[in-house]
Amino acid sequence: MKTKLLILSFFFISATLMSQVVANQVDDFENGTTQSWYTGTGSTPTNISTDGPSGTDDNYLRNVATGTSGPSGRMVVNNVAQWGGDYPGEGIVGIKLDVRALGTDLNVRVAFNGAGGTICSSSAAVVNDGTGWQTVVIPIDVTDMTLVSGANCCPPGTDAAATLASVSEMRILSSAAADYRGDIIAGEMHIDNITAVTTLTINEQSLSNEFKIIQNPSRSKLMLSLPNSQSKLEVFDVLGKKIITKQLSGLTSTIDVSKWNNGVYLVRVTSDAGTQTKRFVKQ
Repeated sequence: MKTKLLILSFFFISATLMSQVVANQVDDFENGTTQSWYTGTGSTPTNISTDGPSGTDDNYLRNVATGTSGPSGRMVVNNVAQWGGDYPGEGIVGIKLDVRALGTDLNVRVAFNGAGGTICSSSAAVVNDGTGWQTVVIPIDVTDMTLVSGANCCPPGTDAAATLASVSEMRILSSAAADYRGDIIAGEMHIDNITAVTTLTINEQSLSNEFKIIQNPSRSKLMLSLPNSQSKLEVFDVLGKKIITKQLSGLTSTIDVSKWNNGVYLVRVTSDAGTQTKRFVKQ
C-alpha cells in the first residue's frame, strides 16, 4: 500500500512540475490541438490548420464569442495546465502573442488567478478588426497588473505579487477595462505563438501610447487620459450614430455625459499615435 502511495505521489509531483511555466515557452498550436486552452462550458476554441501569421500550413487557435449571455458570449480563453507556476521566479516579465481580430476590435489583456486572487493586465493591446495579424507584448510585472473581481468563479484579487508567484490559471481576453471575464462581444479572436518572454521589446511603446478611459462605467463624466496633447475625439452609439466630435488639447479631457442615454458607446481618439477605439458604458 505504501509503495502504491509513493508511486502515486511521484507521478503527481512529476505532473505538477511538468505543468509549471518556464521562460520562453511557446504555444504554437502546430500539433493540431488547442494545447489545453478552453472556454469553460461555452463554445470551444478550435485549432485551424492554415493561415496563421506565417501563412499557409501555419496553425493557430480560433475563438468565437457570440455576444450573448453565458460563457460563449465573452471573448476569453483559459488555461490551467502549462501556464501555471511562478512567473517572477522564471524571470517572465511579459506575454507575447500574435493576434488577429475579426468582426470586432479587440482590447487584448492577460489575467491570472493564484494565491492572491484574480488580477488582470492594466494595459490592453488594441487590435483592430480586419487589420491582419499583429504581434503584441503585454507586460505582467506586479506594477502592470490590476486587482479585479473574480465574479462567481474565483476569489477577488488582493495581492498581485502572490498571484504571479503561484499562478493556477491564465486567461487571454478582450476587455475595455481590466477584468477577469472578458467583454460580451460578438466576433473572433485568433491567437498564435503565445510566449513567456523575459524582455519587453515588441509593442511596448504602443501600449504606453494608448488613451485611457479613467472611470468606466460612469454616470456623469467621460474622463480621458491622452497620449498626445493634440487629439480628435469621436463618440458613437452602438448603432453607429456619431454623438460628438471634438478637437482636444492637453493630456487629459473630461466630457459631460450626464444627459446621455444609458448604454454602450464607442470612443475613438485619433492622434499622432494612431487611431484607437474603446468601449465606454454610461450608467
